[in-house]
Amino acid sequence: MKKIIYCIVCFFVSLLLADEPVTYGWNIPNTPVLVGGYIDVMYDENKEDTFFVDDIALLFSANQNHFDMLGEVEISHLSLEGKRSNATTEINLERLQIGYAFSDEDHITLGRFNSDIGYWNQAPINILQDTTTEPHMIKHVFPKATTGFMYQNYFNDEDSFSVTVQHNNDFGQADHSVVVDRHISLGYHQVHNEFSWRMAGGFYRESTGIEAHYFGLGGEYDKDEFSVQAELFTQKSEEGYNKPYSAYVQSVWHFACKQDMVLRLERYNDEALGVNEGISLLGYVYRPWANMALKGEYVHHTELPLNRFVYSFSVMF
Repeated sequence: MKKIIYCIVCFFVSLLLADEPVTYGWNIPNTPVLVGGYIDVMYDENKEDTFFVDDIALLFSANQNHFDMLGEVEISHLSLEGKRSNATTEINLERLQIGYAFSDEDHITLGRFNSDIGYWNQAPINILQDTTTEPHMIKHVFPKATTGFMYQNYFNDEDSFSVTVQHNNDFGQADHSVVVDRHISLGYHQVHNEFSWRMAGGFYRESTGIEAHYFGLGGEYDKDEFSVQAELFTQKSEEGYNKPYSAYVQSVWHFACKQDMVLRLERYNDEALGVNEGISLLGYVYRPWANMALKGEYVHHTELPLNRFVYSFSVMF
């Protein structure tokens, strides 16, 4: 009951203050460095600790001349109920990257960064995403993060491609995703007015020694009133634990000011997990300010016993 009251209070406080301007991030005086962060609080019926802080993160960035820098350190899984006897708090270096722009067209990045793969992976934190839960492909089909080198070329405003290479251990070991010590990928992105599409493929070797190849296609149609996004990936493992397909279609309706409805239909076959199932999600998003989001969604699985409601409150500061 206390959890429900807390969520209701947060919601109505946001409604009352929604028209007030909010700024976030702090510029260190006399430097190009901007410091900020974000907090994600979640309520998930499927967790033993249903009410918890999913992430508290510190972000720092800088941009000067041709150089740019971005860092992100996360503290994850802070229980607000204390039910789990083996509960552990995790600290992870999520991103630490330095970039250099040779020109408007050519850019390189070194360090640990989000892999340039697919649409969902371009919005790496909860507040930027349309739902709290992620599609299956994000943590199972390809490396969510890469520790290495990336070259990006922008032909023009509509076309770009990237080449990523990793030949070393990953900095981050607490992602609960595919952690690799080898990764080579190619990505391509093209925009045609409201429609855009992406393609990506590559090879990786997990820290456990398992090797795999993956390939995926995605498209997005984005209008003022609604957007539709779809992605399909496949992965073949040298060990035989393949992911023949992992796909979703997601639509977002901007039905009122600062309010969205989300529908996601998903299907995947994961031989490593021994699961072949479909997932449907219906969600609601309220963004009183650009740096705040309240989300609620119901997730239905056709096979796994994971049907549940999930709520989250996210804010950047």
